[in-house]
Amino acid sequence: MTKSKKRQKKKPPSTPRTQRQGQEEQTGQFGWIPLWGWILIFIGPLALSEFMFYRAGRTASMVLFPVAWIGFWIAIMHRSGWPIIKKRDEKHDDKEK
Repeated sequence: MTKSKKRQKKKPPSTPRTQRQGQEEQTGQFGWIPLWGWILIFIGPLALSEFMFYRAGRTASMVLFPVAWIGFWIAIMHRSGWPIIKKRDEKHDDKEK
C-alpha cells in the first residue's frame, strides 16, 4: 500500500575552488561601481530619510533609522566578505609592488 519514495540525487559538496569562483562572479557583478558611488548609495537614502523624518517631526525615527541603516549595511558587508574594502586593498597592494 505504501509507495516507496524516490531518492533525489544530492549535489556533490562544493570545493573551495568553486566557492571562490562564485564569489569572484558576484564581486565582478558590481565591480564597476567606484568607491564614491558606494558612498553615495549609502549616504543618499540616509540623508533623504533624515530630511523626511525631520519635516514630519518624527524625532524617534530620526535616531532609529540611521542605527538600522548602518546595521543593515554592516550585516550585508559582513555576509559578503567586505568585497568593497578588499577590492580597494588589493589594488593598493599591487601599486606598492
